[in-house]
Amino acid sequence: MEPIKIELPTIFEGMTVNAWLFKGSEPTLIDCGEKTDKLWDALIDGLKINGLGIQDLKKVIITHAHLDHIGMAKKITDHSDATIWVSEYVYDWATDLKTMLDRRTAAIMEIMHKNYPNKLIKEYFSFGYEALVPYWDEIPKDRIQVFPMEGQLNFGGDDWDIIYTPGHCINQTCFHNPKNGYFISADMLLRIIPNPIIDAGLQPPYARVKSLVMQLASYEKIAKLNITKTFPGHFDIIDNAPELIEKQVQKIRLRTEKCFTLIQDGIHSAIDLANGIYPNRINNATLFMVIGFLDILQEEGRIDAIEKEGLLHYYDKKRAVSKV
Repeated sequence: MEPIKIELPTIFEGMTVNAWLFKGSEPTLIDCGEKTDKLWDALIDGLKINGLGIQDLKKVIITHAHLDHIGMAKKITDHSDATIWVSEYVYDWATDLKTMLDRRTAAIMEIMHKNYPNKLIKEYFSFGYEALVPYWDEIPKDRIQVFPMEGQLNFGGDDWDIIYTPGHCINQTCFHNPKNGYFISADMLLRIIPNPIIDAGLQPPYARVKSLVMQLASYEKIAKLNITKTFPGHFDIIDNAPELIEKQVQKIRLRTEKCFTLIQDGIHSAIDLANGIYPNRINNATLFMVIGFLDILQEEGRIDAIEKEGLLHYYDKKRAVSKV
């Protein structure tokens, strides 16, 4: 069974998010959008076009804990008997939102303050509880079913392999149908490179993880799958997954090399590197990407980070830094 796309509005300018509907005896949604009146109306309309109402839903399966994929889940439970299925890594996000948002915000702010001027941080970063809670409700524990990070999940009349794909989000799962090659990719595979959102680790002390490093490993994992058709979290269905994966990995590698070349040429601060890689395109996505490029270069042992005047500066590890 092929899922039906219900395209929903988001609070992010120019963006929509996909909820994927499986009809049949157990109507199921993969993701459900954020909590806004506009999105709720669009979801009702999308279900109605397909002969269903909110009350008909039996399952809502959440791919990852970002508000545009999970925020409406609680309201769905208020109007249906649906069970909300989340992974073991998403469960705390579903039931203890403030703790998890505070933890992620701390990880984001720590690395941002080490790399970017305070004025820039205030302009581009607002990921805290107060900013997001209007669009995202906790889910009652008695309405949640937890699935593991590996194994299979049955929906749409088929058994789907659970594929853990951290990078864009540390708790993200995708689903692959080994019989027909269908791939529900969440925000792992989109027509544009997914933004590697900075996350706290899964275990104490909840230190920041290297999101883009993890994302490259997830690309490598999904490249090994037989993918015939991809149903992404945003934009249109993808029919050329292998080529798209190769293209996106290559683009990340090329921009990482550009970052390294700029460092070798004497550009050492993250903001100057961002301006060099993305001229006239400074925003939270590009600033996150630059942190990712620097993480890759550090992971590969090619650069050192040295603090100067409260900010990190980056240098080619093979060159003398006596002038620092």
